[in-house]
Amino acid sequence: MPQRGRRSAASNLVALDVTGQPSRLTPPPHLSKAERELFVEVVEACDPRHFVQSDLPLITSFVQATLLARTGPGRTEGTVGAWERSVRVQAMLATRLRLAPQARSDPKKVARQAAQPPAHVEDAW
Repeated sequence: MPQRGRRSAASNLVALDVTGQPSRLTPPPHLSKAERELFVEVVEACDPRHFVQSDLPLITSFVQATLLARTGPGRTEGTVGAWERSVRVQAMLATRLRLAPQARSDPKKVARQAAQPPAHVEDAW
């Protein structure tokens, strides 16, 4: 039954933990034990603000593709083609979720760093 009258400002607040950071995503209940463990590992490896609730299906698919890719070609009942597809999906989802190095870095910054010589190289003369 809808609330009668005007909603209070307090009813629109989002709960934050004590540190003021948003809470991390939790694995959906339908995941297997191995999938839940990898889900938590991926989510905890990133900043708490990195993922939002709408990323949940992508993270779930990434976890499942990663576990398929870990089995390696020839160790599953499928063919090498199934393993290759899972690796491609894993790479694509990693980029979309900004887990891959090239997705996290700014191309301009990378180009500037590549143009500068390394700081630890001494003159040969």
